[in-house]
Amino acid sequence: MIRYRFAMLAAATLGLSALTAPAQAAPDTQAPPSGCTTSVEWVREGNHYYRGRGNIQCDTGSYTAKNVCRNLQTGKGYVVYGTEVVNAPGVATVTCNTGNVAESVHAVESPPVGGVSGCVSWIEWVHEGSHHYYGRGNVQCDTGRYQAKTLCHNLQTGQGYVVYGTEVVNAPGVATATCNRGNRAQSVHAVPQ
Repeated sequence: MIRYRFAMLAAATLGLSALTAPAQAAPDTQAPPSGCTTSVEWVREGNHYYRGRGNIQCDTGSYTAKNVCRNLQTGKGYVVYGTEVVNAPGVATVTCNTGNVAESVHAVESPPVGGVSGCVSWIEWVHEGSHHYYGRGNVQCDTGRYQAKTLCHNLQTGQGYVVYGTEVVNAPGVATATCNRGNRAQSVHAVPQ
C-alpha cells in the first residue's frame, strides 16, 4: 500500500511538472519582405510640388522604405532611407530632398541580412568638356562590401563591354563605374568583395 501511494505521488508530481514546464519558444524566423507594391506621390512643401514621396507595402516581413531619387537640376542620383520600420502589411514611406523626384522605391529588410543585399542602380550623364554621354553607372546596397560593374555599349561599333569601378565601398556607399568616353551605360551591378 505504501509503495502504491508513493508511486501515485511520484506520478502526480511528474504530471504537475509537465504541466507547469515552460513551453519552448518557436525560433524567430522573420520572413524577408515579399509581395511588395510601390507607389510615388506628389509632395507639397510650401510652394514646392514634386513627385518625391515613395511608398511601399509588402505582404510579409519587417522593412523600411528606400527611394532612388534624382536631382533634376544636376542630373545626379542618390538614395534616401526612411526611418520607420513597419511590419507587413504596413506602408513604409520616404521622401526625396525638396524638389527632387523619386525614380524607384524599394523595401529594406529589417533587420538587415548579411552579404551584399538590397542593391539598387542608376545611370547618369557624364560631362567631360564638350563630351556629354549617358555613361556613368552607380550602384548602392544596404549591406556588404562591393564595387560597381557597368555594361557599356559603343554606339559607333555596336560592341558591348564591361567596365569595373576602381573603388570598393562599404554599404550604404555608392560605387561607380564609367564607360569609355562617348559610350552608353546599359546596366549596372554590384560585385561583392
